[in-house]
Amino acid sequence: MSATMAARPTLAVFVSSHGFGHASRSCAVLEQLCDLEPRVQIELFTRIPEWFFASLGQHLHFHELDCDLGLVQTDAFEVDFRATLSRLSDRLPFRPDLIQNLAQRVSALGCHAVLCDIAPLGLAVAEAARLPSVLVENFTWDWIYNGLAQQAPALKDYAKLLQPHFMGADIHIQTEPVCLPVRGTHRLGPIARTFRSSVSKTRDTLSIASTDPLVFISMGGTRVGFLFLDQLKTRFPEIRFAVSGASEVTETDRNLTLLPVRCPLHHPDLVRAADLVIGKAGYSTIAEVHAAGTPFGCFIRADYPEMGPLVEFIEREIPGKMLAPEQFADGTWLDELPELLAMQSVSRPSVSAAAECAALVRTSFLSRG
Repeated sequence: MSATMAARPTLAVFVSSHGFGHASRSCAVLEQLCDLEPRVQIELFTRIPEWFFASLGQHLHFHELDCDLGLVQTDAFEVDFRATLSRLSDRLPFRPDLIQNLAQRVSALGCHAVLCDIAPLGLAVAEAARLPSVLVENFTWDWIYNGLAQQAPALKDYAKLLQPHFMGADIHIQTEPVCLPVRGTHRLGPIARTFRSSVSKTRDTLSIASTDPLVFISMGGTRVGFLFLDQLKTRFPEIRFAVSGASEVTETDRNLTLLPVRCPLHHPDLVRAADLVIGKAGYSTIAEVHAAGTPFGCFIRADYPEMGPLVEFIEREIPGKMLAPEQFADGTWLDELPELLAMQSVSRPSVSAAAECAALVRTSFLSRG
């Protein structure tokens, strides 16, 4: 091990800003890595807001960078294929000057390895900088693009451009629910951020009694319209609802607690404090309800490639019920609320896949000095 690395091991991290799921998983791993290696410096490249990673404290050096497009969406459920193809044509193949500039940057920062949560740009940068790379994923964009090629055939061309980057990672970690198992990878369970507050403390903060039924509604950081809020007040006055992203500030309106996306309450704690979670079937919410054992009413996009493996995992591991996206906008999912609330929570052993992943990352990049 070099003297420089012994002084302060440094990790470059490139995180997709397509939703909060990749950021949540990366943050969970990095929190554990900071516990395992208190000297670590994290050079984070992403367009996810810096506040999302505040738990990393002094370990974090933030670089705002649009490092991954993924897909352009018009809302939480719909893909804008024309806009996606237009923006991909501006990005791919990666510009050599962009790759070289970023490679020089991570080298100048003293990075010893590059971790990527499905951002292929980071993998290209690692190769150019001759640094070991770690890929963490439950799907990769080449797989998604191939799965959507029937709607937009040109996506196949971009899948071919990206596949070598994903296949070239030195360390490949797959986390459940895995969409396409790959031989020779490290296979781990769902990765969620750790809980910070007890159920009673979280409910006390919300001024919700332990005996009151609580439904937590979250679309995973996506800004959407909640057109059914009035129905929650008139049809279910005996039920408390906490709604993430429904307000710019925390406010109470009868039986509703409206929360901002940047909420002082930790999202996993809200998941655990609830009797039922309602939301989009996205990675981070699935990982959190799995860890908490909270029943999940989830909206699924039937035509999206990731949905099949996600639904299979939910049906096997989580007390849940699938809901159609159109039921969200018009509020017809509320007709099923009594049935959803009747589902029972489950308890499971506390196993930290995030800690396992952090240990793999630590061993991988510290052993290469």
